[in-house]
Amino acid sequence: MLHNFYELKSAALKKQPQRMAVVFPHDLFVMEAVLDAYKAGVVKPILIGDQYIISELLEQFNDIKIIHEKDPLKASRIAMDLVNTEQADIIMKGLIDTHYLLKAVVNDQFGIKKSKLLSHVGLVSYSDFNRVLFITDGAMNIAPNVNDKIHIIENVIFLAHALGDDRPKVGLVSAVEKVNPKMQSTVDAKEILSHYKKNENLSFDIDGPFAIDNLVSLESVLHKGLSGPVAGNANILVFPNIESGNVFYKTSVFLAHAESAGIVMGAKVPIVLTSRADTKEAKLNSIYLAVVIS
Repeated sequence: MLHNFYELKSAALKKQPQRMAVVFPHDLFVMEAVLDAYKAGVVKPILIGDQYIISELLEQFNDIKIIHEKDPLKASRIAMDLVNTEQADIIMKGLIDTHYLLKAVVNDQFGIKKSKLLSHVGLVSYSDFNRVLFITDGAMNIAPNVNDKIHIIENVIFLAHALGDDRPKVGLVSAVEKVNPKMQSTVDAKEILSHYKKNENLSFDIDGPFAIDNLVSLESVLHKGLSGPVAGNANILVFPNIESGNVFYKTSVFLAHAESAGIVMGAKVPIVLTSRADTKEAKLNSIYLAVVIS
């Protein structure tokens, strides 16, 4: 189980430098994060975009490879080609609309989609909490159905295992702990559990529906008389829809001052996809995350 982002950085520093294609690094925070990761020895950047803008931001780092391309679609295609020819291990989104990059990722001819569904995982770490929480999906899949949620779970389990968690604990988030036909998230949770009960050799624990308090607070679990390995101990929170996941993630960052990272799973390589509002530290954490699992 990942306890904090210091552990994440430490794991990244132990790996060989990974080749990271950055699409449109035309943003100061993006470039600062990339350069910090470069100076730490965890990535070898390949910067794709307007060479004149990039050069102004780079200053003295003249040994970093730049591929000049001002068109966002063409720049995204170049990143895909680098992955497909095994010249890049990670992709990072810079100052470019997410639509352009993901359109290239899922392209039937040159895209790099590997799983049936791409999904976003946000990581948040609080100063007074004993573990990092994995939040999915608060950025990509708007209203996932049961099958979508199963793919989302498979993606985040792959991530947790890659980070060294042998048995992650997955909580299916709702507002209550009982199935209510009028509350679709509880109905979905019941179906998801039925799906996984068919497999006796799961490498993770999963339970739900649960309200947030009963996934992260043992005191709340004891008070309500709940039980099971996930109750009060979840480190993966699967949200009903993009609104709930996004609100939880951003509330954690902007009000609870949590450290954060974000990544897209389901492609041939990790995709660092952060918000323009994210700090340099969040972008750097996301790069460390991609390096560890690449």
